[in-house]
Amino acid sequence: MFTFPVAPDALLHERTRQFTALGIPGAVVARARSRIGDMWGTGKDGWVPVWAAEAERAHRAGDPLLASLCWGAARFPCLATADRTAAHERQLDAYLHAAPRFPVRFERRVLDVPESVPVHLFQRRRMARPGIVILSGGVDTWKMDLHRLAVATALATGLLVAAVDMPGTGESTAPLSPEADQILTRLVAELRRLYQQPIGFHGISFGGHWAAKLALGGHVDAAIDLGGPTGASGSRIDIPNLPCGMAGIIGNALHLDAMPETELIDDLLARFSLREQGVLDQPGGSPLLAVNGADDPYIPLGDTTGLAGRPGTTVWVVKDATHCAPERFAPVTLAAWGWLTARLAPGRPLPRLAEATARQPLRPFLAPPTTCEGAAARRSRASSRPRTRGRLRPRARSADPGP
Repeated sequence: MFTFPVAPDALLHERTRQFTALGIPGAVVARARSRIGDMWGTGKDGWVPVWAAEAERAHRAGDPLLASLCWGAARFPCLATADRTAAHERQLDAYLHAAPRFPVRFERRVLDVPESVPVHLFQRRRMARPGIVILSGGVDTWKMDLHRLAVATALATGLLVAAVDMPGTGESTAPLSPEADQILTRLVAELRRLYQQPIGFHGISFGGHWAAKLALGGHVDAAIDLGGPTGASGSRIDIPNLPCGMAGIIGNALHLDAMPETELIDDLLARFSLREQGVLDQPGGSPLLAVNGADDPYIPLGDTTGLAGRPGTTVWVVKDATHCAPERFAPVTLAAWGWLTARLAPGRPLPRLAEATARQPLRPFLAPPTTCEGAAARRSRASSRPRTRGRLRPRARSADPGP
């Protein structure tokens, strides 16, 4: 692990919307931002000490969930320093302390696949429906940070939500690598064995990469790729020049010891391309929903639209929206829930009706279908050229003391 140049105020300017969306009140974010002046130091204006003070304030106020979110902000954006590693441990302690108050059944399990994969399970207490959705964030937003989305998904869909850290992040001990989907594939197999239910995957940002790969390989029953880099465009992402230290964040997820040279990180990231891996040429696969904002500054739009035209693949491009379409997160999420639940209950009319209804609020924000159709045609032509290279759990105890 290593530190890297990044201006804390610029990072907070970019991520304020994200922190508040995850559940940290705007006033808390603003107070922390006014005091932080050092990204990696341990002085009173250091990133970790300032956020730790906010976490302790929440502890004293009797709000362990907010404390957990603040500890999560303290460890952000990666575990590059000892105090961030300690903050991540404090985040887990506070989160488990908050668990009995969650409005859903909650359980933490560590599954051996054979790598140890900590999984947080959520399901509403009544009227659960068969089906599991694995939820994964990206390189800097991890499973406990996505608490609000995990709970909302469980309540809205009735599915069992299994939140995990993608390889290279959070509690994962494996580095980020092009072959890391093997860990997730084994996790899917273990969940199938335990629950005997259909399984979906909802990946956000880099997590969307794994969603697409698992769906295209037919390893899950359906998947949502929200803003994932896939390589479908054939364009390389200029990682070293991405803003706010993203190259360093990714380098830490790769478990590197220092910031790599430009050529090395370009080569490392190129290996993740699903086009280069031949995944886009595989026949069959499972239903895939690929979504992103039309104005994403990180991921080429073709990484989303280039998936159009494949059997069972749906593409939504959200107008006037950026990476993962946070400007329209509510209608995107509602429509994605409808899409996923319908795919996990094939042939049933009510989920299909619910899908159509859930998509209505999003329709005004979607780019014209011709945008995706044109990209699909270009992708098809390019690919034709030769390449040069109901039941919550099986007898497990819940952390929720309720019924």
